[in-house]
Amino acid sequence: MGELALIERIRELIGGPGPGTRIGIGDDGAVLEPSKGLTIFTCDAFVEGVHFRRDFASMRDVGFKCMVANVSDVAAMGGFPTQTVVSVCVGPETSEADVLELYDGMLIAARRYGAEIVGGDVVSSRSEFVVSVAMLGVVDPERVVTRRGAVPGDALVVTGALGGSEAGLQALRAGLAIEGRVKTAVRRHLAPTPRIAEAQALLDVATPHAMIDVSDGLSTDLRHMADESGVGIVLRAEAVPVSDAAREVAAEIGLDAVEVALASGEEFELVVARPASEVERSAEHVSAVTGTSLTPIGEVVEAGAGVLLVRKDGATEPLGRTGYEHRIGREM
Repeated sequence: MGELALIERIRELIGGPGPGTRIGIGDDGAVLEPSKGLTIFTCDAFVEGVHFRRDFASMRDVGFKCMVANVSDVAAMGGFPTQTVVSVCVGPETSEADVLELYDGMLIAARRYGAEIVGGDVVSSRSEFVVSVAMLGVVDPERVVTRRGAVPGDALVVTGALGGSEAGLQALRAGLAIEGRVKTAVRRHLAPTPRIAEAQALLDVATPHAMIDVSDGLSTDLRHMADESGVGIVLRAEAVPVSDAAREVAAEIGLDAVEVALASGEEFELVVARPASEVERSAEHVSAVTGTSLTPIGEVVEAGAGVLLVRKDGATEPLGRTGYEHRIGREM
Protein backbone atom coordinates (compact mmCIF):
# COMPACT_ATOMS: atom_id res chain seq x y z
CA MET A 1 0.00 0.00 0.00
CA GLY A 2 1.52 3.32 -1.09
CA GLU A 3 1.03 6.43 1.04
CA LEU A 4 0.06 8.70 -1.85
CA ALA A 5 -2.47 6.27 -3.28
CA LEU A 6 -4.00 5.70 0.16
CA ILE A 7 -4.26 9.44 0.82
CA GLU A 8 -6.03 9.87 -2.50
CA ARG A 9 -8.51 7.15 -1.55
CA ILE A 10 -9.10 8.91 1.77
CA ARG A 11 -9.56 12.23 -0.02
CA GLU A 12 -12.17 10.68 -2.30
CA LEU A 13 -13.95 9.19 0.73
CA ILE A 14 -14.09 12.51 2.58
CA GLY A 15 -15.05 14.68 -0.40
CA GLY A 16 -14.56 18.39 -1.02
CA PRO A 17 -14.40 21.20 1.53
CA GLY A 18 -17.59 22.19 3.30
CA PRO A 19 -18.87 25.46 4.76
CA GLY A 20 -16.21 27.29 6.75
CA THR A 21 -13.35 25.58 4.89
CA ARG A 22 -11.69 27.28 1.92
CA ILE A 23 -9.03 24.65 1.33
CA GLY A 24 -9.29 21.13 2.71
CA ILE A 25 -7.36 17.93 2.07
CA GLY A 26 -4.64 18.00 -0.58
CA ASP A 27 -2.47 20.99 0.35
CA ASP A 28 0.19 21.66 2.97
CA GLY A 29 -2.52 22.76 5.34
CA ALA A 30 -6.21 23.53 5.57
CA VAL A 31 -7.45 27.11 5.20
CA LEU A 32 -10.46 27.90 7.37
CA GLU A 33 -12.89 30.80 7.57
CA PRO A 34 -12.70 32.70 10.90
CA SER A 35 -15.34 31.52 13.35
CA LYS A 36 -17.94 33.92 14.76
CA GLY A 37 -17.26 32.84 18.34
CA LEU A 38 -14.33 31.68 20.43
CA THR A 39 -12.33 28.69 19.23
CA ILE A 40 -11.98 25.46 21.20
CA PHE A 41 -8.98 23.31 20.27
CA THR A 42 -8.64 19.76 21.59
CA CYS A 43 -6.82 16.55 20.66
CA ASP A 44 -6.65 12.89 21.64
CA ALA A 45 -4.42 9.99 20.67
CA PHE A 46 -5.51 6.34 20.53
CA VAL A 47 -3.09 3.43 20.61
CA GLU A 48 -3.90 -0.16 19.72
CA GLY A 49 -3.63 -2.36 22.77
CA VAL A 50 -4.14 0.60 25.12
CA HIS A 51 -7.33 2.28 23.88
CA PHE A 52 -8.75 -0.41 21.64
CA ARG A 53 -8.38 -4.04 20.62
CA ARG A 54 -9.19 -5.24 17.14
CA ASP A 55 -10.54 -8.53 18.44
CA PHE A 56 -13.17 -6.49 20.32
CA ALA A 57 -13.88 -3.66 17.88
CA SER A 58 -14.13 -3.22 14.14
CA MET A 59 -12.04 -0.49 12.56
CA ARG A 60 -15.29 1.40 11.92
CA ASP A 61 -16.02 1.28 15.67
CA VAL A 62 -12.49 2.50 16.44
CA GLY A 63 -12.80 5.42 14.03
CA PHE A 64 -16.21 6.40 15.36
CA LYS A 65 -15.02 6.38 18.97
CA CYS A 66 -11.83 8.33 18.22
CA MET A 67 -13.91 11.12 16.72
CA VAL A 68 -16.59 11.04 19.44
CA ALA A 69 -13.98 11.49 22.20
CA ASN A 70 -13.03 14.86 20.73
CA VAL A 71 -16.62 15.86 20.07
CA SER A 72 -17.35 15.21 23.75
CA ASP A 73 -14.51 17.50 24.85
CA VAL A 74 -15.98 20.31 22.76
CA ALA A 75 -19.47 19.63 24.12
CA ALA A 76 -18.20 19.76 27.72
CA MET A 77 -17.01 23.34 27.15
CA GLY A 78 -20.34 24.45 25.71
CA GLY A 79 -19.33 24.40 22.05
CA PHE A 80 -19.97 22.75 18.71
CA PRO A 81 -17.30 20.87 16.68
CA THR A 82 -16.31 22.43 13.35
CA GLN A 83 -13.16 20.98 11.76
CA THR A 84 -10.77 18.18 12.56
CA VAL A 85 -7.47 16.75 11.34
CA VAL A 86 -6.50 13.10 11.70
CA SER A 87 -3.07 11.47 11.72
CA VAL A 88 -2.77 7.68 11.45
CA CYS A 89 0.32 5.57 12.11
CA VAL A 90 -0.30 2.36 10.21
CA GLY A 91 1.17 -0.79 11.74
CA PRO A 92 2.47 -3.76 9.75
CA GLU A 93 -0.71 -5.80 10.27
CA THR A 94 -2.95 -3.07 8.84
CA SER A 95 -4.37 -3.18 5.32
CA GLU A 96 -5.61 -0.39 3.07
CA ALA A 97 -9.14 -1.65 3.66
CA ASP A 98 -8.59 -1.31 7.43
CA VAL A 99 -7.57 2.34 7.09
CA LEU A 100 -10.51 3.17 4.83
CA GLU A 101 -12.89 1.45 7.27
CA LEU A 102 -11.36 3.50 10.10
CA TYR A 103 -12.02 6.71 8.15
CA ASP A 104 -15.53 5.55 7.38
CA GLY A 105 -16.24 5.32 11.11
CA MET A 106 -14.70 8.74 11.72
CA LEU A 107 -16.77 10.25 8.92
CA ILE A 108 -19.98 8.80 10.33
CA ALA A 109 -19.28 10.48 13.68
CA ALA A 110 -17.97 13.72 12.19
CA ARG A 111 -20.98 14.20 9.94
CA ARG A 112 -23.43 13.21 12.67
CA TYR A 113 -22.06 15.85 15.04
CA GLY A 114 -21.24 18.63 12.59
CA ALA A 115 -17.46 18.32 12.17
CA GLU A 116 -15.48 18.18 8.93
CA ILE A 117 -12.22 16.29 8.37
CA VAL A 118 -9.98 18.85 6.64
CA GLY A 119 -6.57 17.17 6.68
CA GLY A 120 -4.04 15.06 8.53
CA ASP A 121 -1.36 12.51 7.73
CA VAL A 122 -0.85 8.80 7.13
CA VAL A 123 2.51 7.24 7.97
CA SER A 124 3.85 3.72 8.42
CA SER A 125 4.71 2.32 11.85
CA ARG A 126 6.92 -0.64 12.71
CA SER A 127 4.72 -1.66 15.61
CA GLU A 128 1.57 -0.04 17.04
CA PHE A 129 -1.42 1.25 15.15
CA VAL A 130 -2.00 4.82 16.39
CA VAL A 131 -4.74 7.35 15.61
CA SER A 132 -4.43 11.01 16.60
CA VAL A 133 -7.39 13.37 16.23
CA ALA A 134 -7.21 17.14 16.72
CA MET A 135 -10.47 19.09 16.62
CA LEU A 136 -11.60 22.69 16.47
CA GLY A 137 -14.89 23.86 17.90
CA VAL A 138 -16.73 27.13 18.23
CA VAL A 139 -18.39 28.48 21.35
CA ASP A 140 -20.35 31.62 22.17
CA PRO A 141 -18.18 33.80 24.46
CA GLU A 142 -21.13 34.02 26.87
CA ARG A 143 -21.54 30.24 27.04
CA VAL A 144 -18.01 28.98 27.68
CA VAL A 145 -17.85 26.42 30.51
CA THR A 146 -14.70 25.02 32.08
CA ARG A 147 -13.99 22.48 34.82
CA ARG A 148 -12.63 25.16 37.16
CA GLY A 149 -15.66 27.24 38.20
CA ALA A 150 -17.36 25.08 40.83
CA VAL A 151 -18.04 26.84 44.15
CA PRO A 152 -19.05 25.54 47.59
CA GLY A 153 -22.80 25.11 47.77
CA ASP A 154 -23.18 23.98 44.17
CA ALA A 155 -25.12 20.83 43.46
CA LEU A 156 -23.37 18.18 41.40
CA VAL A 157 -25.47 16.51 38.68
CA VAL A 158 -24.78 14.02 35.90
CA THR A 159 -26.50 13.29 32.60
CA GLY A 160 -27.73 9.80 31.75
CA ALA A 161 -26.54 6.68 33.53
CA LEU A 162 -23.04 5.35 34.13
CA GLY A 163 -21.22 2.03 34.05
CA GLY A 164 -22.23 0.80 30.61
CA SER A 165 -18.87 1.38 28.94
CA GLU A 166 -16.83 -0.45 31.60
CA ALA A 167 -19.45 -3.20 31.75
CA GLY A 168 -19.21 -3.63 28.00
CA LEU A 169 -15.42 -3.89 28.17
CA GLN A 170 -15.59 -6.40 31.02
CA ALA A 171 -18.19 -8.42 29.11
CA LEU A 172 -15.88 -8.60 26.09
CA ARG A 173 -12.93 -9.63 28.27
CA ALA A 174 -15.03 -12.30 29.97
CA GLY A 175 -16.31 -13.66 26.66
CA LEU A 176 -19.97 -13.24 27.57
CA ALA A 177 -22.60 -13.91 24.92
CA ILE A 178 -23.31 -10.60 23.13
CA GLU A 179 -27.07 -10.49 23.55
CA GLY A 180 -29.71 -8.64 25.55
CA ARG A 181 -28.35 -6.10 28.01
CA VAL A 182 -24.82 -7.42 27.51
CA LYS A 183 -25.11 -6.31 23.89
CA THR A 184 -26.37 -2.90 25.10
CA ALA A 185 -23.30 -2.53 27.32
CA VAL A 186 -20.93 -3.57 24.53
CA ARG A 187 -22.47 -1.04 22.15
CA ARG A 188 -22.14 1.60 24.85
CA HIS A 189 -18.43 0.80 25.06
CA LEU A 190 -17.83 0.72 21.32
CA ALA A 191 -20.14 3.53 20.16
CA PRO A 192 -20.77 6.08 22.94
CA THR A 193 -22.84 9.23 22.48
CA PRO A 194 -21.38 12.70 23.13
CA ARG A 195 -23.79 15.01 24.96
CA ILE A 196 -23.82 18.08 22.69
CA ALA A 197 -27.59 18.56 22.85
CA GLU A 198 -27.63 18.05 26.62
CA ALA A 199 -24.86 20.62 27.13
CA GLN A 200 -26.78 23.18 25.09
CA ALA A 201 -29.99 22.44 26.99
CA LEU A 202 -28.14 23.02 30.26
CA LEU A 203 -26.81 26.31 28.91
CA ASP A 204 -30.30 27.37 27.88
CA VAL A 205 -31.31 27.36 31.56
CA ALA A 206 -28.18 29.06 32.92
CA THR A 207 -24.45 28.70 32.35
CA PRO A 208 -23.12 25.96 34.67
CA HIS A 209 -20.37 26.96 37.06
CA ALA A 210 -18.30 23.98 35.91
CA MET A 211 -18.69 21.02 33.57
CA ILE A 212 -16.59 18.02 32.56
CA ASP A 213 -17.22 14.94 30.46
CA VAL A 214 -16.73 11.49 31.98
CA SER A 215 -13.84 10.21 29.88
CA ASP A 216 -11.47 8.74 32.48
CA GLY A 217 -14.14 7.57 34.94
CA LEU A 218 -16.33 9.47 37.40
CA SER A 219 -13.94 8.94 40.31
CA THR A 220 -11.05 10.43 38.33
CA ASP A 221 -12.93 13.21 36.56
CA LEU A 222 -14.46 14.48 39.82
CA ARG A 223 -10.91 14.85 41.08
CA HIS A 224 -10.06 16.90 37.98
CA MET A 225 -12.98 19.24 38.67
CA ALA A 226 -12.16 19.55 42.38
CA ASP A 227 -8.47 20.24 41.74
CA GLU A 228 -9.07 22.79 39.00
CA SER A 229 -11.83 24.56 40.95
CA GLY A 230 -9.97 24.49 44.26
CA VAL A 231 -12.90 22.89 46.09
CA GLY A 232 -13.94 19.68 47.78
CA ILE A 233 -16.65 17.34 46.50
CA VAL A 234 -19.01 14.98 48.33
CA LEU A 235 -20.38 12.17 46.16
CA ARG A 236 -23.31 10.04 47.35
CA ALA A 237 -22.86 6.44 46.19
CA GLU A 238 -26.53 5.49 46.23
CA ALA A 239 -27.39 8.54 44.09
CA VAL A 240 -25.05 7.58 41.22
CA PRO A 241 -27.27 6.48 38.30
CA VAL A 242 -26.10 3.04 37.17
CA SER A 243 -27.35 1.72 33.83
CA ASP A 244 -29.44 -1.46 33.79
CA ALA A 245 -26.93 -3.01 31.41
CA ALA A 246 -24.08 -2.31 33.83
CA ARG A 247 -26.02 -3.84 36.72
CA GLU A 248 -26.73 -7.02 34.78
CA VAL A 249 -23.18 -7.46 33.52
CA ALA A 250 -21.73 -6.69 36.95
CA ALA A 251 -23.98 -9.31 38.56
CA GLU A 252 -23.03 -11.91 35.95
CA ILE A 253 -19.28 -11.53 36.40
CA GLY A 254 -19.28 -10.83 40.14
CA LEU A 255 -18.54 -7.11 40.28
CA ASP A 256 -20.14 -4.33 42.33
CA ALA A 257 -22.31 -2.26 39.99
CA VAL A 258 -21.62 1.05 41.75
CA GLU A 259 -17.86 0.43 41.64
CA VAL A 260 -18.17 -0.29 37.93
CA ALA A 261 -20.01 3.01 37.46
CA LEU A 262 -17.38 4.94 39.42
CA ALA A 263 -14.52 3.47 37.35
CA SER A 264 -16.19 3.48 33.93
CA GLY A 265 -14.33 5.63 31.43
CA GLU A 266 -15.34 6.69 27.92
CA GLU A 267 -18.91 7.25 29.08
CA PHE A 268 -18.96 10.87 27.82
CA GLU A 269 -21.78 11.81 30.15
CA LEU A 270 -21.53 15.33 31.58
CA VAL A 271 -20.88 16.12 35.24
CA VAL A 272 -22.13 19.60 36.05
CA ALA A 273 -21.76 21.93 39.04
CA ARG A 274 -24.51 24.52 39.31
CA PRO A 275 -26.56 26.22 42.05
CA ALA A 276 -28.90 23.81 43.82
CA SER A 277 -31.80 26.17 43.08
CA GLU A 278 -31.40 25.48 39.35
CA VAL A 279 -31.29 21.68 39.46
CA GLU A 280 -35.01 20.94 39.21
CA ARG A 281 -35.72 23.21 36.24
CA SER A 282 -32.47 22.11 34.58
CA ALA A 283 -33.52 18.46 34.86
CA GLU A 284 -36.99 19.22 33.50
CA HIS A 285 -35.60 21.19 30.56
CA VAL A 286 -32.87 18.67 29.64
CA SER A 287 -35.38 15.82 29.76
CA ALA A 288 -37.95 17.72 27.69
CA VAL A 289 -35.44 18.77 25.00
CA THR A 290 -33.25 15.67 24.77
CA GLY A 291 -34.98 12.84 26.63
CA THR A 292 -31.88 12.44 28.82
CA SER A 293 -32.11 12.33 32.60
CA LEU A 294 -30.21 14.70 34.89
CA THR A 295 -29.49 13.26 38.33
CA PRO A 296 -28.16 14.98 41.49
CA ILE A 297 -25.23 12.94 42.82
CA GLY A 298 -23.56 15.18 45.40
CA GLU A 299 -22.43 18.65 46.26
CA VAL A 300 -19.44 20.95 46.16
CA VAL A 301 -17.89 21.85 49.53
CA GLU A 302 -14.99 23.93 50.81
CA ALA A 303 -11.44 23.09 49.79
CA GLY A 304 -9.60 20.75 52.12
CA ALA A 305 -12.28 18.09 52.19
CA GLY A 306 -10.90 16.39 49.11
CA VAL A 307 -13.27 14.15 47.16
CA LEU A 308 -15.38 12.06 49.52
CA LEU A 309 -17.70 9.14 48.89
CA VAL A 310 -20.68 8.67 51.19
CA ARG A 311 -21.80 5.03 51.21
CA LYS A 312 -25.41 3.90 51.54
CA ASP A 313 -24.88 3.18 55.26
CA GLY A 314 -23.59 6.71 55.84
CA ALA A 315 -19.92 5.75 56.06
CA THR A 316 -17.66 8.36 54.47
CA GLU A 317 -14.32 7.65 52.82
CA PRO A 318 -11.95 9.34 50.37
CA LEU A 319 -12.95 8.52 46.80
CA GLY A 320 -10.08 6.67 45.18
CA ARG A 321 -9.11 7.17 41.56
CA THR A 322 -10.53 3.98 40.12
CA GLY A 323 -10.83 5.38 36.60
CA TYR A 324 -8.18 5.07 33.91
CA GLU A 325 -4.82 6.81 34.15
CA HIS A 326 -1.91 6.32 31.76
CA ARG A 327 1.33 5.25 33.38
CA ILE A 328 4.35 6.84 31.73
CA GLY A 329 7.59 4.96 32.16
CA ARG A 330 9.03 1.48 32.11
CA GLU A 331 5.99 -0.19 33.68
CA MET A 332 4.14 0.31 30.39
